Amino acid sequence: MSINNIIVDYVKANKEFRTQDLLSRFAGEAGFSEKTFSWTLHRLVSERKLFRIGRGRYTTESKQIFSPRPNAKAVRLYKRLKAEFPLLSFCVYNGEISAELQHHLSYNNNIYVETERDATEAVFHFLQDSGERTFLTPKEEWISTYIHLDKKSVIVKPLVSESPLQEVQGVKMPEIEKLLVDIQCDKNFFYLQGQESVYIMDHAFAMYAIHINRLLRYAGRRNIKSKIEDYIKQKNG
Repeated sequence: MSINNIIVDYVKANKEFRTQDLLSRFAGEAGFSEKTFSWTLHRLVSERKLFRIGRGRYTTESKQIFSPRPNAKAVRLYKRLKAEFPLLSFCVYNGEISAELQHHLSYNNNIYVETERDATEAVFHFLQDSGERTFLTPKEEWISTYIHLDKKSVIVKPLVSESPLQEVQGVKMPEIEKLLVDIQCDKNFFYLQGQESVYIMDHAFAMYAIHINRLLRYAGRRNIKSKIEDYIKQKNG
């Protein structure tokens, strides 16, 4: 059997794997070379028989890309903010983008506005003066007591540097990796934490393509990298 066929059979037998596992498995095989190895992986990705989920990580399962749709208010707020503060970076999204991942559905009608830490107060006052019901990095007790999820409030908070973002309909929104990490540790999502957050992780990994390196890198910036690593180890057995 050719090295090409051996690699293809290994890939078929392993839904997720790391390139270093493959290299270790076939090192020393007659005819094996890193050039053949790299070319075979590239061909399988091109033929959509293999999907890259991180640096040196692949899966054979085709999963959809998480691409949430901003609601009309999120689009409107984003445009107003960029017009008023053209040099600032923003991430704006509506709270219901996590709904499809939840087990016990919690309706969330809030809009989240994330921007550079030094600018949060200026953005808060701009939105408040514009007539928006706005809160600046509220504490958990404020969220549970005064900020009702069914009301249309705007929550302004700092944007963590190097956050994984994507542009949808002209609006910068979270990538799935950012959303999963934030749900685990952000006090704004206290109602999704605990066992519900585990279900959300399970559902997200089953439904969407998750970039593991990106997930861990952002988790490191939120100081919960070890927690996410433990989840991945448990998930992979």
